Amino acid sequence: MTAELPDRLRRLAESLQVPRTLTTAAVRDRLGDPCQVEPATGQVWQAEWDNVSQLVLLLSAEWRHWRVVPVSVEPTGEDDQSLVVSPDCTTLPVEVTAWAGLTTSIPTGTLSRAIDNWSANITAWCADTLAGTIRTPPPGTRRGRLPVDPFDSSIAVRASLLDSLEVLGAAPLVPVQAAQAVNLKSAAARVGLPAVITALGLPQPTVMKIVQGKRPVTRQQAEVLAQLLGYAAEEIMATTGGLPADLAVELEQPRWRTAWRSFARRLGVSEDIARLRAGTGTFAMAFRQTGGDAPDWRRRIGQWLAASSEIETSGAEHGE
Repeated sequence: MTAELPDRLRRLAESLQVPRTLTTAAVRDRLGDPCQVEPATGQVWQAEWDNVSQLVLLLSAEWRHWRVVPVSVEPTGEDDQSLVVSPDCTTLPVEVTAWAGLTTSIPTGTLSRAIDNWSANITAWCADTLAGTIRTPPPGTRRGRLPVDPFDSSIAVRASLLDSLEVLGAAPLVPVQAAQAVNLKSAAARVGLPAVITALGLPQPTVMKIVQGKRPVTRQQAEVLAQLLGYAAEEIMATTGGLPADLAVELEQPRWRTAWRSFARRLGVSEDIARLRAGTGTFAMAFRQTGGDAPDWRRRIGQWLAASSEIETSGAEHGE
């Protein structure tokens, strides 16, 4: 997870001269070690993906997604399906708005840093509003109002939130194993291996590993293969290097985001590719180890990261 607050919140805190509740130390005091916080209903998180950063209130878990309410801060904005929350109810120094009418699902892998923990009655109000039941706002809050004219700033805030949620919602998931959804070897033989090599622009040995299901592909490569072979890109990704579902779930937990971002910077790749490579390495390490118990993927990921760090350190010491 990121170690700092969003720039907007930090600047806001500094301008109001009340930064204490927004510091990393203060968040740690309230919620515990940022790297150990487990997402839970009622928490407010910073969600990030592809240069988008958005505060969200967590409503409910949906396996690899969370149902969330976007939260706006300076400018706040509002509409008649939103709840305007006073500073007395949060650790933020100004009013904020929870846009219950814009509730959506985003991948767990977009959650970056826990910010706050709101009362159950605020979360319940948002959930009820989403279900079509408007209740009396909880103490310290008020129901939002509809914009009064076409130039009301709330309209622009709402549009910006929708754009951010679209980006977050489209963040890629870790591909999971499928029961041979696509026979890539047969499909490649049908169009001819040279055609696959040309389409991917990769060396023959690499392409051979891909069609044998032994090497994961990027989303772009999956889309190229899907068009060439007549399958969906998701089927291609599940067949080429898909991971066990429970490993995928763990890889997408916020506790690992700092590691994946650091790994991505070192490799010069995107975060989702770095995450997938780490998962593939973890799975390969676990496959080589014996034992009949179900893998503890959290521990295995930690072991793989430690081993990778040792290899890099050793290489650097020997000038490799």
